Amino acid sequence: MRTLDFKKELNQEQYAVVTATGGPHLVLAGAGSGKTRTLTYRAAWLISQGVSPDKILLLTFTNKAAAEMMGRVKKLLGLKDNAKLPLWGGTFHSIANRLLRFYGKNIDISSDFTILDSADSDNFLKLIAKDYLGSLSKKHRPSPGMLRETISFATNSDISIAESLETKFSEWLPLLENIEKIASEYQRRKKIANVLDFDDLLVFWKKLTEQSKVGKILQNKWEYVLVDEYQDTNTIQAEIIFNLTRSHGNILAVGDDAQSIYSFRAADIKNILQFPEKFSNTTIHKLETNYRSTPEILDVANQIISANVKQFAKNLKAVKESHVRPELVALMSPTQEANFVADRIEQHLERGIRPDQIAVLFRAAAYSQNLEMELNRRGINYEIRGGLRFFERAHIKDVLSYLKIVGNFKDEVSWLRILQMQEGIGPITAYRIYQQILQIGDLSQLRQADFNMADKAGISWDKLLFVFEELLKHQKSNVSQLINIIIEFYHPHLQESFSDYRQRQDDLEQLTIFASTYKDLALFLNEISLQESFSGRESQKKEDNVVLSTVHQAKGLEWEAVFVINMTDQSFPHPLCVREEEREEERRLFYVASTRASRYLYLTYPLAMFRYDGYQSLKPSPFLSDIDSNLLHHNDLARSATYAAEDGVEYVADPDGFLPDVSDW
Repeated sequence: MRTLDFKKELNQEQYAVVTATGGPHLVLAGAGSGKTRTLTYRAAWLISQGVSPDKILLLTFTNKAAAEMMGRVKKLLGLKDNAKLPLWGGTFHSIANRLLRFYGKNIDISSDFTILDSADSDNFLKLIAKDYLGSLSKKHRPSPGMLRETISFATNSDISIAESLETKFSEWLPLLENIEKIASEYQRRKKIANVLDFDDLLVFWKKLTEQSKVGKILQNKWEYVLVDEYQDTNTIQAEIIFNLTRSHGNILAVGDDAQSIYSFRAADIKNILQFPEKFSNTTIHKLETNYRSTPEILDVANQIISANVKQFAKNLKAVKESHVRPELVALMSPTQEANFVADRIEQHLERGIRPDQIAVLFRAAAYSQNLEMELNRRGINYEIRGGLRFFERAHIKDVLSYLKIVGNFKDEVSWLRILQMQEGIGPITAYRIYQQILQIGDLSQLRQADFNMADKAGISWDKLLFVFEELLKHQKSNVSQLINIIIEFYHPHLQESFSDYRQRQDDLEQLTIFASTYKDLALFLNEISLQESFSGRESQKKEDNVVLSTVHQAKGLEWEAVFVINMTDQSFPHPLCVREEEREEERRLFYVASTRASRYLYLTYPLAMFRYDGYQSLKPSPFLSDIDSNLLHHNDLARSATYAAEDGVEYVADPDGFLPDVSDW
């Protein structure tokens, strides 16, 4: 085995963690402080001290992280990549799967169980829901995905279906009794079919740890338990860890409460905040030496997170040399904001920064649209992390299909798309209807034609005709008004088809805002067609693409230059986050965004948003007021000649300027 000089290869903070004695240890690892390095060296150090590898359990949250850590430990020990290392390392779910295959019989789980993925669960729930919601029309019952998310959130948070539904999808509370019955039947039928979903893997692992015989076996199975990203654990995972270490207390949990941003997945920040209470005699370590960012970026990040009340106080210190201050930029509109970001991206590319070292982050995917259009116009390759480009998203294509038919009555693709969204109309019926449509002169004559449809299809067709009649009445209106007519009709389908329909509603709102500047439908459709033709503008070489990402998707990553856009009071924090604990999580999200940057950080926001009914004034995000004004380079481009009226609208500037002292906001 390779001999390691731990003291030489680690900084003082890391060394203290790696060589810590037994007992409970909580490692508060600030952003960019080398937590993966610390965890892997800890495993290597334990082995160097004579601990058998199979007595160590290393838990992570992703397969990628697990593979990376296991590979690093092998390398530290001088083993080849293909060498076997008996150390138990993997995700919570993969370890649970291994244990249940062997010990499951003790809690009545057959070893040959099948695991349901999300799509399998949705199909299962869809079948069950027919028995309890079958009397309701498709548009008046929740989607299988929504049912799955409600049940999953209840399971992982250890709360009731009622509490879960109220938290996640309160609009479906009138169907609570039905949904509770569906959840109960789902559990019963999984048992009969000998299948487990992902949540069951954790539930039954926890049950194993509580069973008298197996619980003791598992407590003795591992002498040391190491956990990565502890701030992301849910209630069940925290209980599993506690039960596993009950006899010896040798738990080392690494995490950062300041980066706890996944409560919507049932992650509970209380697990890390209350760790010292749960595990008596806990030693708390802090990794505050940051190897990623410049001092100027860290000064801003430290101030952002210091405004949170519920946290372990930390102060990140930079290893890198001083550089430029982060830039705070005020612009008049989202269009101008997109122009500014594209300009800066081009400047960085000209200076030699690789495209994949530039990222634009946003609170929600809906805010990517203006920037995508501008990057397309300039021929800048980009990739969307964790999702589709704006005009490739299903709900956007759905709504635009109606407009395309108004613009081109014979558009087969659009007709088949919207027809198959209607209840009672399948592919065969849709194609038959389209063939009849071709025999009719124009859209206004559809009502007079006899399409001879069955009851459900006939009702759906009548509703569809009404929508097109409304669109024809308002054909000369602003395009955003036409889109609003479509959205009102489309909303039940959106709600029934997508569990994340709230985020998709945000996308549709951004579509209406974009369309507000168009009075000519043909011009609008031409612009959309141009955008769709750019859908392939993404280089196969990842290093050639600028990255566009939500902040959630960006966690754990880093770039040389980072833009955090749309920092307004209407988007960051999210308008639905009103409770104090929600606001604190939103602030943590801003902290995560800021700490992704290594050299350049830009915080931008528009001051107004143009809509078909006029301007909506916007204010800077209240989070910006947490930052000392002197730590930022202020750039008020709202009145700049360079950016004035670039979207063809004449703005009236505030004579006192748009960027007052931060402390006055």
